[in-house]
Amino acid sequence: MDIIQVSTPEQWERLRDALQSALERDDRVSLLRLAHENYPEDFASVLDTLDFDLVVSAVRTLLLSEISYCAEALISLDTSTLARIYPFLKIPEWAIVLNELSDDDVVWLLELFPEPAREQLVARIPEEEQNDVRQLMNYPEDSAGRIMTTEFLALDENQTVEHAIEQIRGSRDLDPINLMFVYVTRNKELVGQVSLRQLLLQKRPAKLGSFMRTDVIPVHVNLDQEEVAEIVSKHDEVTVPVIDDNNHVRGIITVDDVLDVIQEESEEDLYQMIGTSDEELLVRDKTFKIVSLRLPWIMASFAGSLLVVMIMRFTERDVFGEDAARIFTFVPMISAMGGNVGVQSSTIMARLLSNHSLNFREARTSTIKEAKVGLSLGVVCGFMIGFFALYWGGLGMMLTVLTAMMCTLTAAAITGTVIPIAMKRIGFDPALATGPFVTSFNDFIAVCVYFSIVFVLRDYFTI
Repeated sequence: MDIIQVSTPEQWERLRDALQSALERDDRVSLLRLAHENYPEDFASVLDTLDFDLVVSAVRTLLLSEISYCAEALISLDTSTLARIYPFLKIPEWAIVLNELSDDDVVWLLELFPEPAREQLVARIPEEEQNDVRQLMNYPEDSAGRIMTTEFLALDENQTVEHAIEQIRGSRDLDPINLMFVYVTRNKELVGQVSLRQLLLQKRPAKLGSFMRTDVIPVHVNLDQEEVAEIVSKHDEVTVPVIDDNNHVRGIITVDDVLDVIQEESEEDLYQMIGTSDEELLVRDKTFKIVSLRLPWIMASFAGSLLVVMIMRFTERDVFGEDAARIFTFVPMISAMGGNVGVQSSTIMARLLSNHSLNFREARTSTIKEAKVGLSLGVVCGFMIGFFALYWGGLGMMLTVLTAMMCTLTAAAITGTVIPIAMKRIGFDPALATGPFVTSFNDFIAVCVYFSIVFVLRDYFTI
């Protein structure tokens, strides 16, 4: 039976309707037919949108007769869906799923489960794979060792093409992408690699060391996953070998794992930008847990806003008196514009810093450039709102608003650039600088700048 490639919204909707109907009718035959006709990844993307009880029903049905398909579909589900499914399957059922997965997928799945259950599950997988799984789990989180697979082929440089081909034939259980390269060693140290194409073009008696590529780009087991993704992207590699301190090949990382890393890091940055955590997806049905995840970020914003309120209250009561209403009219706009410019600058800088670190010269250049952008935006916006200020409050109010807008937007652009750089220098994720923290900081700057200008100009103009 031909497998359907779900490539259009209409095909996806048809699959969703058919799958939902089969599950609601408890039609096992139709469910299995849909599984045979569709890739597990497409099947999983539809399951993610269905009622949770239907998802559990589908998993249980597939687990009875389509174990391999069920395993592939499970690891393609959204992380939050997987975490919710965990209690509904027994340890022996999860063990069946793990036995169908590669060691790196096993490790990824185990990380979603409670600590006590992990060892129980590891003990139920084949003994020859247990050591590999435990070894992968011992590597630091977010390191290359955590996402590599130990299913690869490495041969000594003195082995022949004929021997290499026989080894490949004997590795039918491995994923084809894991066999695209044979890694060549000398005294167990990595010295080169040979592609399948090279093997097919060489004569059978030829030794691997005589035609291997020596320009291999390995990564260390403890290298951060983001840096691995950068290397793979930069050099357009399909797989990269992972080595230890002795230059011994411990595993390989394939491009599909790198794509997962890129997606996870992008999602993590997005959550940090809005002031929460990707952990929220795992507890989306627990209100108080979500509150506990968001509250620290909201409190940072609350503290900054409270400081702004105190400043405004002080100036309203003790400084401006009856002029307060007119002067305060423009505070929300100046504050909002400063916040927007600051978030734009910090987001761009955080994105730039996610690819590489900046030296002092690059940081200075970026800061000056953003300051120019902020000043230019301040001039444009300042003159636009200045005409309203001129009409409502006279020349003094116009000059105050124009100057405040220029200074605030320039300062916001500078802080939006400097804060992510500082975060990177002290070891924090620059994406943290794009959330509520930088917004509150820019509100504080806007109010301070505006009232400072009012204090200066009110001695010369009627404001």
